[in-house]
Formats: sequence, structure tokens, C-alpha cells
Amino acid sequence: MRTRHLQLVTRKHLVTTSNRSGALSPFGPAKVGSTTSRITRDQALTELLNSLESVVADLNYKSSTALDTLHTAIQGVRVALYNTQTGEDGTEV
Repeated sequence: MRTRHLQLVTRKHLVTTSNRSGALSPFGPAKVGSTTSRITRDQALTELLNSLESVVADLNYKSSTALDTLHTAIQGVRVALYNTQTGEDGTEV
């Protein structure tokens, strides 16, 4: 019984797959599903690119902030070192 069911299903599958025709298109026959998968793939790549651009912008902002903080810290250290090395009258301490 199981073999008979498998034979019927296989036969029905062969009949339906052999009767398929190409999708109508102004550019000629197209393979079924080819445009859908390309559009889906293009959408996925576009979303990935947008996500990467967002991450790059965020990292750029963070690196700029870190650079500003480092620059401010270096200026503070220079001032502190300059004040300890020279007195108010300009002589070394």
C-alpha cells in the first residue's frame, strides 16, 4: 500500500512538473522563480549594506569622540607638566 501511494504521488508530480511553462515576460520566457529569488537576494543585500553603513557611521562617530577625548587629555597632561616644570616667574622648579 505504501509503495502504491508513493507511485501515485510520483506520477502526479511528474505530470505537474512536465506541464509547466515559462513565465510570460516582455523579454521572453523566464524561469519560474528566477526573478523572485533575484529580487529577494537584492533586497537582502541592500538591507545588509544599509546595516553596514549604519555600523560604520556609528564607529566613525565613536572614534571621533575617542580622539577628541584623547586630545583633551593630552592637553591636560601638557598643562600639568608645564606647570610643574616652571614656576610662576618662568624659572624651573
